[in-house]
Amino acid sequence: MTLEKFIKIQKYKIFIKIIGFLFFLCFFFYEMNLDYLDYIDGFKRLAPFFKAFSYIEFSDYKIVILKMVETFITAFSSTLLGVVLATLVSPFLTRYFIKNLFINKVLNFIFLTFRTIPALVLAAILVGIIGSGSFTGFISLTIITFFYASKFLKEYLEEIPQEKLRGFNSLGISKFALFRSCIFPLSKPYIISLFFLTLESSVRGASVLGMVGAGGIGEELWKNLSYLRYDKVAFIILILLLFIFLTDSLSWFFRKKDDYIKISTKKSYYLSKSIGKIFITLLIVVIFLFVKYLHSSVDNLSTNIIIERTFKFFEKLKYVEFSYYKKGIPALFDSFMVAIFATIFAAPTAIIVSYFASSNISSIKTSFIFKGLINFIRTFPPVIVAIIFFSGFGPGLISGFFALYIYTTGVLTKIYVDILESKEVDYGIYGKSIGLKKFYIYLKLWVPSTYTNFISVLLYRFESNMKNSSVLGMVGAGGIGELLINNIGFRNWEKVWLLLILLIITILLIENFSIFIRKKINS
Repeated sequence: MTLEKFIKIQKYKIFIKIIGFLFFLCFFFYEMNLDYLDYIDGFKRLAPFFKAFSYIEFSDYKIVILKMVETFITAFSSTLLGVVLATLVSPFLTRYFIKNLFINKVLNFIFLTFRTIPALVLAAILVGIIGSGSFTGFISLTIITFFYASKFLKEYLEEIPQEKLRGFNSLGISKFALFRSCIFPLSKPYIISLFFLTLESSVRGASVLGMVGAGGIGEELWKNLSYLRYDKVAFIILILLLFIFLTDSLSWFFRKKDDYIKISTKKSYYLSKSIGKIFITLLIVVIFLFVKYLHSSVDNLSTNIIIERTFKFFEKLKYVEFSYYKKGIPALFDSFMVAIFATIFAAPTAIIVSYFASSNISSIKTSFIFKGLINFIRTFPPVIVAIIFFSGFGPGLISGFFALYIYTTGVLTKIYVDILESKEVDYGIYGKSIGLKKFYIYLKLWVPSTYTNFISVLLYRFESNMKNSSVLGMVGAGGIGELLINNIGFRNWEKVWLLLILLIITILLIENFSIFIRKKINS
């Protein structure tokens, strides 16, 4: 091939990419049903909301702090119970305990199906069955934590070298003894790390469950939003961000504790022991407060009514209203488009921001500022961001898009920066030696060398965004979530079952497609 022909082909490729990008933008604007003037007006209408942050109303601080503490106790207790149950059950999902391949696959499929149900959807269903209150939030978060923790623990246990397990099996000990003497001691550090990781997401989840009546700070947030009290909303968001930041810091400290406190001296040994005692004391206090709260909450519940509603919910499975697909599928498609738009727009944004946030590519000062910004963005649950954009753009898909776009950008950047900073090869030195500029080195050397890692993370985020987009619809962002919350409110369980089936099938297909693509790019 001649040089002239090669240049022409490259020009054609650039032209095709530009046309494709413009087509994608047109499709985006068409799907969101807005023109560029609507975007300008929408951002202008956001001004009163952000202006409210300069007039923060502190008068309800006692109620807000009490609700936030209630939210934290709910999240902590549900995470603890969910991880403990997952620790007991996850060995039975592996091939070590259940040799029958068919039973193993059935059990794993059941767990996979339950994991596809978003926490807010599950909470809304349980509110319709049990009633409103933090107890409902606790039950829904426990279920979600249990199924998620079981997945990660099962994958971890299957990576344990079989030689260690065969050694114990050769002694003829029972499966219970095998779990107690071998599996649990080996996985204990991972279980502790998993507990704190799931606690982070549980605090975020518990903070918004109140929007569907499951108690906590979400109730106060939704109430003040309904009355357009943005000054009070601003205070609630600040308290919420503070608690999420403290939880994230606590999680990070306990996961990294052993790296910073080396048990090599008497002083460090006692320091490690003291930290452990403080955590156990905190654990006992939280459990005591939760049991006390749980006792008062359960007293207000009618067991007969709950049983009757539960039977009605499952009984409607026999009468699924399949004709409702005419509304369900278009709504599901809207949720899908919001998820894919948010993921596609977030990808290039994350790549650009990562350039400034990576300490081994950019300067230390710039990296510190951008990392702080990204960590701030990540603390906002997508539902909260969607609510903020409601004040400018009103209910609809565009608010859901912005919520997922901002949150996805934050998460993608955080993970991608970790990948870039963990690279052993310093491409900057190679690039500078031949006179290339820093950003060009980043695009031509750093990005291609981590391309497969980024795509893998991006696919994971797309899976999560599909779940989140269905949740955002429950607070007015359109899509299948809007139909779910309406039908759950009227207890139209035959329609709810159809919507759940559509949602579960879609998420399962996306997850399997994502796994297939990740295997292809990593092979």
